[in-house]
Amino acid sequence: MKRVILHYGEIALKNKNRFLFEQALQKRIQGICMKIAPCRVHRLEGRLLLDFAATPDVEALTNSLSKICGLSNFIFCDVADPSLEKLKQGIEMHLQDIVFSSFAVRAKRAQKTFPLSSQFINEEIGGFVKEKTGARVDLETPEATLYIELFEDKIFYGFNKVKGVGGLPVGIAGKVMGLLSGGIDSPVACFRMMKRGCEMMFIHFYSAPFTSPQSLDKVLELAEALGEYQDGGRMISIPFGEIQKEIIAKTPENYRVLVYRRMMLRIAEKMAKEHGCLALATGESLSQVASQTLSNLTSIEQAVTMPVLRPLIGMDKTEIIDEARKIGTFNTSIQPHEDCCSFMIPKHPKTKSTCEELERIEKDLEIDALVQKGVKECKVFDL
Repeated sequence: MKRVILHYGEIALKNKNRFLFEQALQKRIQGICMKIAPCRVHRLEGRLLLDFAATPDVEALTNSLSKICGLSNFIFCDVADPSLEKLKQGIEMHLQDIVFSSFAVRAKRAQKTFPLSSQFINEEIGGFVKEKTGARVDLETPEATLYIELFEDKIFYGFNKVKGVGGLPVGIAGKVMGLLSGGIDSPVACFRMMKRGCEMMFIHFYSAPFTSPQSLDKVLELAEALGEYQDGGRMISIPFGEIQKEIIAKTPENYRVLVYRRMMLRIAEKMAKEHGCLALATGESLSQVASQTLSNLTSIEQAVTMPVLRPLIGMDKTEIIDEARKIGTFNTSIQPHEDCCSFMIPKHPKTKSTCEELERIEKDLEIDALVQKGVKECKVFDL
């Protein structure tokens, strides 16, 4: 098959700006799929059509399309002239290559000017397929589903429908700096921001020189995996160990994690502004750990003026793990790595704090100098 019908969901709800969203999605699909085989993306009524000059590598195409934010689903299809006889001829050829004991037919009139109703097509083609195959109709759990899309001048049909990411095209909402750790949560948070149309740039803090380079390698692997959902991108690494050591020397033990987080946000904000990002994003989920209580989240984020987005804030761990599996980051995230030295983590972290408390605790720190140190020692990796 040389054609793919591409469906979007939320974009269809846009009004005057819908063209901009369609254009962004069209450009993204064209750029990705041209790497597989020469093709063109056309606008149709409420959907897009991907048209290849020759039959593409279906596996590679499926993998690429399933990672394009903005696509709800896509159907590998053939095309027939707008008549029942031509449609039946085309379907009969496909029935030679597929075996099933139950099936359903799902027809849609993409253009209401098509003279026959979708229900009539369902019944007529359903009877035809049943006659040719002997299979029974099962509208609830069919082994095979025939999808038919009816236009005034053509009919598209196919059996192979694949679920997409959904959401909005990457880049349509602006650029965001995502704080990426080696854990399960932050990659999911970054993915969720991409799904909302944000182009992500990643920043990672690691406890160099007190930890081994393996933790950085792991996070680079996560960033590469996330980069498949957008046009690659960049990751900034910040050696944070010396800054942590300075914080340890001048702040009470139970406040350390909170001061670490405030310092990370300050450095991330500085880098975000330099790279044109409009907000920061973290993988924090309310009350999951001590630093993520409501009071702590509030006092931490007041260290910066840039918005701090938390797409996982209302999710539980099971939901986050399920999504990590779906997007392909879970197996990398659970690999053991040396994230931080034990002497840098307090035994009893503070669960409640105020911004005023933390500002008093930070009074002996040379905050601007520490921020500049983090910025100066950063490394940028192209994904």
